[in-house]
Amino acid sequence: MKIAVLGTGTVGVMSVLHFLRYMPDAKVHCIFNPKKDILGIGESSNIQLPQLLWESVDYNTFTNSEEIDATIKFGVLYKNWRDDDFVSPILPNMYAMHFNNFNLSNSMFERAKNKYGKRFKIIHKNVKNYQQSEKEVTVLFDEGNEKYDYVIDCRGYPEDYSDYHICNTLPLNRCFVNMIKEPGNWAYTYHQAHENGWMFGIPLTTRQGWGYLFNDKITTEEEAVKDINKIFKSNLEKKDLRDFKFKAYRANKFLNHRVIRNGNRAIFYEPMEALSGTYYDNVNRFFYDFINKNMTEDQVNENLQLKAKQYENFICFVYSNGSKYNTNFWKKVKSLTAKHLDIKTNKEWSDTLTNIAIKEDNIYVTWPFHIPSWNCLIEGFKND
Repeated sequence: MKIAVLGTGTVGVMSVLHFLRYMPDAKVHCIFNPKKDILGIGESSNIQLPQLLWESVDYNTFTNSEEIDATIKFGVLYKNWRDDDFVSPILPNMYAMHFNNFNLSNSMFERAKNKYGKRFKIIHKNVKNYQQSEKEVTVLFDEGNEKYDYVIDCRGYPEDYSDYHICNTLPLNRCFVNMIKEPGNWAYTYHQAHENGWMFGIPLTTRQGWGYLFNDKITTEEEAVKDINKIFKSNLEKKDLRDFKFKAYRANKFLNHRVIRNGNRAIFYEPMEALSGTYYDNVNRFFYDFINKNMTEDQVNENLQLKAKQYENFICFVYSNGSKYNTNFWKKVKSLTAKHLDIKTNKEWSDTLTNIAIKEDNIYVTWPFHIPSWNCLIEGFKND
């Protein structure tokens, strides 16, 4: 069996390692254009990533941290969401990690070559498209093509969104990234509320990555930069910050016969609690089940749609509790998300609340958290 992974960002690496590890008879090719940049800020992971790296290529976050500039993560610090800051913990005996995603593919692919030999191959070509038949997928390059049994498409943001659902309940559409050339000395991801949204803070062993998230239809560029300078006691200009514009979306269909979308090609919501990594891990697991005939195509798509709705509900739950700021942004977002979470019209949220209330401690029915984690977060968001 031959599987092609298109793209070499974090999810491309996850997909390569997942199928090398769990499908021992499969050859896995990673195909990407080395001239195309990946998004590199410094990344916060889910609990599944360090486990995958260890099980697939013997990478240990503690002893091998220098390879990918990694630090261990024990939770998320919610700062300025309430008068008292609180931590949403990763409960024992698990942990996650922060890492430099510029370094991830080089490090893990070198390990994969050493461990899996000819089962793993890197192809430096630009993918134009692919074509499916009943028995195979033909990946088309600028010159030539190659045939595969299955394809995982991790090529990043879609070229157009005609085959995607746009999530208008999620309020952010822009991020200014402030890189600080000092090591981060904390063991959690910052989720710091500010007047115009919130900001993530990623600690690496050589630097810090801060992402100021806002909605540019509510907050101007000038207002955002002014607020960043107030927070960091700095004198930055817009040209000193990396600028990312985005929208929140999910695919209408994730799996189409022999091709599955993953990474930003499948779904992009804002980076709260690093839940996207957990979601992308589920995509790989469901695709594995599909290939092994344990799930049908319809079942894969239905499960991924359900998890996407639960994921959206989680983000709305965090917003609906508001923050310590009573600004225009927070007034709008509290109203918007509270309306979305109306249990009369939102069955997935009603089911989640029911399962939490009866303490049905099953990660699959209270996704993306299990009961103890939900309780920690709910307790943190209680009003004083």
